[in-house]
Amino acid sequence: MDEAAFAELTPERFTRGWARRLGTEESTPVGRQSEHLLVDGHSARGERVAIAQHDDGLVGFISVGPARDDDPPTDTQLWAINVVAEHYGTGVAQLLLDRVLGDGPAYLWVAEGNDRAIRFYERNHFRLDGGRATDRQDGLVELRMVRR
Repeated sequence: MDEAAFAELTPERFTRGWARRLGTEESTPVGRQSEHLLVDGHSARGERVAIAQHDDGLVGFISVGPARDDDPPTDTQLWAINVVAEHYGTGVAQLLLDRVLGDGPAYLWVAEGNDRAIRFYERNHFRLDGGRATDRQDGLVELRMVRR
């Protein structure tokens, strides 16, 4: 994995998506893209990471690893999955999830109110289990979803 290219997945590229979710930017339709290259790797701490590339560069990533919570509902946690807003609806997130996590049991934390993400996870058999946490850094409320 090219670290310089991975660094291009800056918060700015993802901020547009978050801004839309928070209602601070107009949402515009995105054309469907069908060709995405997936590159993945493993870390020494058991994390598996994959990135998705398209003609316009890196368009998404996923990070899955061992559970990081004290009392996890499963041993595997989806740490992060992000796709640049311009590639929403193109299937990139599904490609990443299928490649790295497959159908196995896992859990994740999703921002409360991120209905698009919650629907995506529900389509992939994750269910809200009542777990709730508030991020200490930014006060964002997160909801736990589990797939068994």
